Amino acid sequence: MSQDRGHYTPQQLHAVYDRINLPPRFRYEPGDFSREVVRHHDGHGFLGALVTHMLAHIPFENLSLHYSPTHAVSIHPDALFQKFIRQDMGRGGYCLENNVFLGTVMRSLGFDVMSVGARINRMGKGFIGNEAGKVQYGGWSHIVNLVTIRGDVFVVDVGFGPGGPARPMALIDGAIEFNMPPSQREVIRLRRDAIDDNDHKSVKLWIFERRNDNDAPWTPMYCFEDNVCFLPQDFEVMNYFTSTHRTSVYTYRVLCSKFILADKDDTSCTGEIILYENKVTRVLAGKTEVLAILKTEQERVDALYNYLGVRLSLAQVAGIRGMMSELRPGPQGLV
Repeated sequence: MSQDRGHYTPQQLHAVYDRINLPPRFRYEPGDFSREVVRHHDGHGFLGALVTHMLAHIPFENLSLHYSPTHAVSIHPDALFQKFIRQDMGRGGYCLENNVFLGTVMRSLGFDVMSVGARINRMGKGFIGNEAGKVQYGGWSHIVNLVTIRGDVFVVDVGFGPGGPARPMALIDGAIEFNMPPSQREVIRLRRDAIDDNDHKSVKLWIFERRNDNDAPWTPMYCFEDNVCFLPQDFEVMNYFTSTHRTSVYTYRVLCSKFILADKDDTSCTGEIILYENKVTRVLAGKTEVLAILKTEQERVDALYNYLGVRLSLAQVAGIRGMMSELRPGPQGLV
């Protein structure tokens, strides 16, 4: 018997609409009506609105691995709804959490969704100082959703964080898009090719790449296969590694980010707010501005709320004490 991927009720989906501040024109009634919209009317516009408004309102963050009494992450749809919606603390999650959540939302609304695993290029995250153009893939540790609308397939990823796609991407080999127009600085594409680590070069994967300047090299961010349907139990294995293994960057670095909408009713993103370790930056129209340097835990907790709308309980704040990710002034700390 196949494992249930989970669904949300119409009442829950209306709560999701509220949480992501979805414009009224896209608040289709969940059920037969939303399925009709997806299949025959404005499926593309509906999908784009869901993606961009989730990116702007539900943060990409790994705070549960640091600010928590348990330091555990669940990707069960009910647990994600409780964390993202019902608790009303401005919380989001990392890749597996955010993409499992949106995948459940989309399936519940009638979208045709296939969730697949992806391999992250460990050298591709520019915001942590890695080099453009370098490639070093890890194992399966990421998830993307492939959404089919009237025969067209789109890559939907709301769980990559900074540098990720800011909209659904058509699954077309070599097609180039501006990620956050009107800025033409950041360009993205999908490419079908073999990766260097493959023993058999005839085996090709989809590679998501980005470029920050016209004369910069293309940097692979991750690769994935569109012919293998991953199961919920596959993602459970990936989640366990990503949330516990000492080589996983999420276990020893604190990160929280959101995309910035062009305006509250728009369906396009123009920038990002990023808290990484002890620094808060804003990337807008291709320009990066440092907003704050954080010296204490209290400053970081305040910054999470002031810049990203995330609130932490006293028990959650206490959970980071003694961890290597704690901000501690002096030679032993991060500051």
